[in-house]
Amino acid sequence: MKTRLTGLMACLLLSVPSAVAVDRFSELDAEIDKANFTQAQTEREYQDFVFAYMAEYESWRLEYLQEFDQYRAEIIEKWGLGDVSERHKNVEYSADKRVKSIIDYENNEVRVSILVDLNVSDEDAKAELSKQVQALVDSADSNVSKVITAVEPEAVAEVKITPVTFSVDNEQQAKQLIIAQTKAQLREIDKESDKTQLTKTDNLSIDIIEQVSLQKKKKLLAVARERLVTLGKDYEQQRAQQTARLTQKKIVEYKVNLPKNGLSSRANAVIGFAQQEGEKWHISSALIMAVIHSESSFDPKARSPIPAYGLMQIVPTTAGYDVNKLVRKISAPMSSRDLYVPVVNVATGAAYLNILNKRYLKSIENDQSRFYCMIAAYNTGAGNVARAFNDDGARNIRKAAKVINQMSPDEVYQHLLDHLPYDETKHYLEKVSGRIELYQHII
Repeated sequence: MKTRLTGLMACLLLSVPSAVAVDRFSELDAEIDKANFTQAQTEREYQDFVFAYMAEYESWRLEYLQEFDQYRAEIIEKWGLGDVSERHKNVEYSADKRVKSIIDYENNEVRVSILVDLNVSDEDAKAELSKQVQALVDSADSNVSKVITAVEPEAVAEVKITPVTFSVDNEQQAKQLIIAQTKAQLREIDKESDKTQLTKTDNLSIDIIEQVSLQKKKKLLAVARERLVTLGKDYEQQRAQQTARLTQKKIVEYKVNLPKNGLSSRANAVIGFAQQEGEKWHISSALIMAVIHSESSFDPKARSPIPAYGLMQIVPTTAGYDVNKLVRKISAPMSSRDLYVPVVNVATGAAYLNILNKRYLKSIENDQSRFYCMIAAYNTGAGNVARAFNDDGARNIRKAAKVINQMSPDEVYQHLLDHLPYDETKHYLEKVSGRIELYQHII
């Protein structure tokens, strides 16, 4: 082959004047140099794009965490424990943070607590608590008024009274929320890298994405360690100051069970949205209902510390951004205000499920296998689903699809439960899958 090419080049050189040959080769060299430069420039531009794209909301995340910690520090200073809203727990405080109300959907109860001076008599404390509970029941804007309609005297008679303490147990509970929040945000970073990786298949591009993702994760973990240290110091300071305080406080708590039909009542309020958006986006309405049940217990005002908002717990910068970008043609994250609107939230969640199904996971051939992967990806991202099937832990879903397409749907489901990188996602897949049948009988 080498001899043939040499002969061909000799013929070409003999067939044209030498000056012309030189010019031709000069032009060829210039074109090669131009191509190499263009390729290098393209790679640099893509790398710059990845860094800029994945860092776009880094300052937003850090600013949110600072505001979150500052708010919770104010709560801990008064209550000893920093209760905040989570997926299935709606927490509200009065403007002066002296009254706290919690709707706990997992434990099926409502708790209203007030802070009073330690020297206030139990009877006077109960009377004040009854007054505050009634005020919440009468207020159309409170979370309590949406689930209970009257104060139960027997519950007031059996209130729980405890002193405000800054115990080690309270400190550990407060730290555990930071840990859970950090784990959830690590999954969101994975989702951000999924978006960038979706249209890239070459190893260089994927390596760049993974490098940026790893840097972001390291930074987030460093921030989390700093937050835990700061929280520990705050508790130590509060414990040191507690005995020196002139006025000690105690917590007076009222607790009642949620109405028995509360879940079905809240579910009925969103069935219409689930049917409408399911038809529009070719997503099972029963799946949408099962996701809402698992994400928020059908509370349209649900908020978790990721932060995620509303019925389907949409994160503005991942699912919210994807839907804005691909559906609404808006290159920006969604606002929390919009995500608290039930119809907007369900429309966004259904559209995101469609994006997972038709874009991220489209290389999975079997509908039921793709269905199971879609549920898991809603929680953890398509890349982490891919990790469950790729022996080398790669986040490339196209590569994983080759493995998935050789398996039955039941095998895919069990493999996800055995190999997904996060336990929360395993439990999420089980919960949502188990609840779909319930809503198939309703819708």
